[in-house]
Amino acid sequence: MMTDLLKAVLTGIVFSGYYFPFEFTFLPGINTKMVLAVAGIVLLALHWLKERNTEINTMFVFISTVAGIFSLFSLFSVVYNDTTDYTYASYIVKMWVWLSGAYAVLSLIRQVHGEVSIRQVFHYMACVCAVQALLGIVIDSVPVIQGWVDTYIAQNTELFHKTKRLYGIGAGFDTAGIRFSCALLGLGYLLTHRVSDKQTMWYWGLFFTIGILGNIMSRTTTVGLVLALLYMAFTHFSLNIQLDSSKMKSFIHSILLAGVVAGITYYCYHHFPVFRNNLQYGFEGFVNWYETGDWNTSSTSRLQKMFILPDNLKTWLIGDGWFDNPDEPGGFYKYTDIGYLRFIFYCGCIGLSLFVSFFICCTVILFRKWKEDRFFLLLLFLLKLIVWVKISTDIFLVYALLLLLDRPVPVQDNVYSPKTTI
Repeated sequence: MMTDLLKAVLTGIVFSGYYFPFEFTFLPGINTKMVLAVAGIVLLALHWLKERNTEINTMFVFISTVAGIFSLFSLFSVVYNDTTDYTYASYIVKMWVWLSGAYAVLSLIRQVHGEVSIRQVFHYMACVCAVQALLGIVIDSVPVIQGWVDTYIAQNTELFHKTKRLYGIGAGFDTAGIRFSCALLGLGYLLTHRVSDKQTMWYWGLFFTIGILGNIMSRTTTVGLVLALLYMAFTHFSLNIQLDSSKMKSFIHSILLAGVVAGITYYCYHHFPVFRNNLQYGFEGFVNWYETGDWNTSSTSRLQKMFILPDNLKTWLIGDGWFDNPDEPGGFYKYTDIGYLRFIFYCGCIGLSLFVSFFICCTVILFRKWKEDRFFLLLLFLLKLIVWVKISTDIFLVYALLLLLDRPVPVQDNVYSPKTTI
């Protein structure tokens, strides 16, 4: 039992290294995503040698072609505008790095559990995000642990401290919020599919942990929270209309757990000033809505000032070839952080359309694999489109995991076997 638990914990750590890549300060330039990508290439090569199977999966050829076209157009924009910003000109390489890293993670899960399913992927994703959200509170509250993390983990700690933002290990700002959102949507999937009472309570516990603490770290988590609740409401009450004693029992347990969480939150809010300040920050929009009737946050006010449109046709079509600010390292071109505008300024509306088309293609492929879960996949795609209003972060790492899962079969429930699918 202890050995199985240790294996699961180590698998979770590896999953976190994929989902929230980071570097050690004593190994600059080498992050955990790169290490897993190399491991994935080695595992795939060994599998090819063992199976003697050189079949190329047409699915990956297709999405690689679309990603390659987007990369080439981005490169054209960079060359035409005579810039040096190759952020998305090499996107096809980034895509394959994510795919290779995902292959390594899924191979490890299969090695530990004997198989890997979509449920296991979402299970590990949720656990990792909950731990990162808890780590954010611990690091902020315990100076010794904060010092250890700042010493050995290479991340933008100076900016974290300057802006007084919570952070985990490789997790922080809007990037963390978007990945928390994907985990919340995944938990919505788990809670609406057949699970035991024990699992239901566990998943709701993870849901509340990420939903509350994740918002304190990054308010973008709200997007996933809303979409997950929407998914559960429509799925539970529209598709599963037959209510038996088991479902009623699960529903009652969920309501009781929500009441306990609400009570604990209420108590901490009124007795712990630090928690109150963090909660007010994490749910600033809802607090302002309650107090003034107007839903707004400091982030939304700042975004309104960043709404800057191109002033010429060339930029609208092919962009200026800049994603980052050439005059301010680490800054945004035209001082806008709005995802759609950053893509337009980089590679124009044509490039943006190509990038959106890439994710449409991935979604259509997944539609064909999981016909029963199209609503979930549609919300995942919608999640990406919504968060681009705030930031341009890519969530292909989630798509990579799902694309590598085998087509589900009735008996084994979405089992992934390490066939040579690439």
